[in-house]
Amino acid sequence: MFKKLLLLIVCFSLQNLSAQQDKDTVNLRNLPFYIDPVKRMPDVDLKDKKEGTFITGLPRVEFDPIRGFGAGGNVNLFINKDESDPFFEYTPYRHRVNAEFFVFENGRVRYEVSYDAPYIFDSPWRLRADAVYWEDPEAQYWGVGRSTLNRLSFADKSGGNVGPQRTFKRINDYESNLEIAIPQEDGSFRTDFHYNQIIQREHLYNLLGERVLMGGKMRIMFGYEMLFTQFESYNGRIADEARTADGESVDAINNPTLVDIHRADGTWDQYNLAGFGDDRWKFTSMLAGALIYDTRDFEPDPSKGVFLQYSHEWSVPELGSDFSFNKFMLQGQVFKTLSKWKGGKRRITFAGMASLGHIWGSNINFIEMYDLSSQAEAGGILVLGGERSLRGFREARMLAPTVGLINLEMRTRLYDFKMLGQEFILGVTPFFDAGTVWEGLDDIQLNGFRGSAGLGGRIAWNQSTVLRLDYAQSREGSQVFFGFGHIF
Repeated sequence: MFKKLLLLIVCFSLQNLSAQQDKDTVNLRNLPFYIDPVKRMPDVDLKDKKEGTFITGLPRVEFDPIRGFGAGGNVNLFINKDESDPFFEYTPYRHRVNAEFFVFENGRVRYEVSYDAPYIFDSPWRLRADAVYWEDPEAQYWGVGRSTLNRLSFADKSGGNVGPQRTFKRINDYESNLEIAIPQEDGSFRTDFHYNQIIQREHLYNLLGERVLMGGKMRIMFGYEMLFTQFESYNGRIADEARTADGESVDAINNPTLVDIHRADGTWDQYNLAGFGDDRWKFTSMLAGALIYDTRDFEPDPSKGVFLQYSHEWSVPELGSDFSFNKFMLQGQVFKTLSKWKGGKRRITFAGMASLGHIWGSNINFIEMYDLSSQAEAGGILVLGGERSLRGFREARMLAPTVGLINLEMRTRLYDFKMLGQEFILGVTPFFDAGTVWEGLDDIQLNGFRGSAGLGGRIAWNQSTVLRLDYAQSREGSQVFFGFGHIF
């Protein structure tokens, strides 16, 4: 009896295995090369995947504590082809063109056009390109080095004169103290309104190619970047936003800002920083490369898998660059669905990321310290603070040659519906961010981490577009962000 039962089990298993092999053979028959089944989209997402060519996008209104109200828009053109396409089950799209425009009331503007084509021409290659123009009259500079982890401090001006050094717990109190204008003997006023601000302009052009290996799980990336930058200081400029200690609005002359002080006192020489000063546009010419291991099932909104990456950027005068430096980043991401219902359309997915970046060289463009260079589709990460790193801290609040960052999210899909032929999924995302900076790789220590926590809302629109609204709180204050795509 036992032998007959065992024989039936073996026969049934072999029959199922043969059927599965036949199914795999059919699936693979249309592919020009092998793609690992782990890269196939989840059935629940594949069921509602939109065919053909379509556009998603929204007009946007934002508020930024630095730059005030802003308006603009983001438009995505997707080319998905149809179910007959051999890669339909393995890519979020075949081609995507993204165009973005935004302008804030303080004059900050950003234009961007990007292109992404996985398995271009039905080959193992992926092509990505970006063109960005950016101008920000109030870009942030909070210093450099591990000392940026400390509490904010400045001379107390609340009494209408320059008093003793004061430590501030909240960033709003700190900035209110900066904007106070102090009367001078000649009847003029002096202020520190723009103490942590610089004027930034840049043009960025990227061209990246990737070659997939191991059935799409391994990627080798290489590319080239051209970056043109120009910066100005507010030292000596008029700040019409200043006020006296009594609250009266006045036009005041800006004192030397923090970037002026650090360029003069040897701080920038200590870190080999350059790129600020005269009116000439500085040119950064860089070669980039990355090795990526990626088992995520769906790039825009994964439900499972891992993403491991080593990326490296290299800039030297031999490439025509005004600078000489190296920069690398190590990054790991993990995605795990903990619970799902309604066929998996609604689910709870844990998402975690850890990143370590380091920059060194004899002549470093200082703005390169702001960016953890990721060659993933989400792009670089502005450190350490802001919408894609420590969301409860101000942009670039903490900065040093070596940066560590951890992001943890619980991405929860709660409700789905269709409207006007479009598929929408609503969700919430509690999150926690933690990070720190070090003077170098030999200075790494497991203390001094700063954290922020918050809650986000998410709308998945036709799978490939994710709208993000985040509220974050830290020891220095709170911030709200609205944007497109998960932060990783």
